[in-house]
Amino acid sequence: MILTLTARKPEAKDVESFIFEPAGPLVWRAGQYLHYVLHHRPTDDRGSDRWFTVSAAPSEGHVMVTTRFAGPPAGGGSSFKKGLTALKVGDIIEISEVEGDFVIADPSAEYVFIAGGIGITPFRAILMEASHAGVMPKVTLLYGNRDTDVPFKAELDAIAAGSSNLTIHYLTAPQVIGEAAIRALVSDLSAPLFYVSGPAPMVFALSDVLKGMGVAEERIKLDDFPGYPAE
Repeated sequence: MILTLTARKPEAKDVESFIFEPAGPLVWRAGQYLHYVLHHRPTDDRGSDRWFTVSAAPSEGHVMVTTRFAGPPAGGGSSFKKGLTALKVGDIIEISEVEGDFVIADPSAEYVFIAGGIGITPFRAILMEASHAGVMPKVTLLYGNRDTDVPFKAELDAIAAGSSNLTIHYLTAPQVIGEAAIRALVSDLSAPLFYVSGPAPMVFALSDVLKGMGVAEERIKLDDFPGYPAE
């Protein structure tokens, strides 16, 4: 399917969202991702395709890709990201294969969401959709970012202001999300389901931390982003 770029939106000094209109009906669940093909030359060794979470909620009616750029948008980063940042309104990109199970299956359960940097994208979609539907699970969000320029902060704060079920803790450097922070901010480790999303090194390290804290593996769900350093 073809997507047409309709808008671009800065989310932080090095983070930008690209908003696309699909050429036909597209069904996905908040937290899932799509396979994108952006034809560009020259390509690096990773080629012309990538997988990105749909950072928009299905109820918003459009597809949104949100990514962090390495350095100025015209500079560093992969050839795909250089091609992405060169897109103008009206340009197209191809998609296929809605995938992923990083979704809320049981809104009656209790959740701890742990996001590192750009790993906030599936949680933004999940929380926006839950807010739209008026069915917000009990969620504690621990959101780690490299500085106080936090993507989606205004939107997340607005959702939290409208729901007593959502509690957000922002942690910025030198604070880190580790065992000490989790124990301080999550009162009961035995009840929640833990969803962890962000750069792959962070995600796998936190999975080990949670298991070491006694959280059963079946209560941990991971969404790792390759190609990003740990926040």
